[in-house]
Amino acid sequence: MQQQGTWERLAPLTGLVFVVITVLVFAIGGSTPGNHDTAQEVQSFYGQHHDKHMALAFVLAIAIPFLLFFVSTLRYELRRAGGTGQLANAAFAGGVLAAAGLGILAFIHLALSDAAGSANTIGTTQTLNVLDSNDWLGWAGVVIGVLTFTPAGFFAFLASALWIALVSILLTQARRSAAPAPAA
Repeated sequence: MQQQGTWERLAPLTGLVFVVITVLVFAIGGSTPGNHDTAQEVQSFYGQHHDKHMALAFVLAIAIPFLLFFVSTLRYELRRAGGTGQLANAAFAGGVLAAAGLGILAFIHLALSDAAGSANTIGTTQTLNVLDSNDWLGWAGVVIGVLTFTPAGFFAFLASALWIALVSILLTQARRSAAPAPAA
């Protein structure tokens, strides 16, 4: 049996890193204009918070590879657990879609922040703002995934962060307990 390297043992923690970065970005970013705010209000907000939201967009983009590494690890573990691989593939596809969505979100905030200084972008700003409107563990993941497409999507997003953090920790613990003792 081949001994796991450090990366393989710690790979599940990429989900936890993703959650921490994402939670910090949203906590620091605070409340942004809603889709019912006027274009002038949106432009004013992003003009006043230009630097902060530019930086947060880049930090959110940095979180995306951590999510991709996590869903790759999750896919590996699900396939290793047996079955047809459909669940593993569905989880991986969902993670890739979530990463793409976060990439779009980061791009929209970058565009909103960058365009706030231009008087010609009020209509575009409002358009982008509307676009930005925002065993049990396995089943919980499936339920959370389905709920993201319902009116409870915001709460499902929050639940998915907790789910990713929990699975990251559990997978890391499982790998630590399965790691062979070092040679004496």
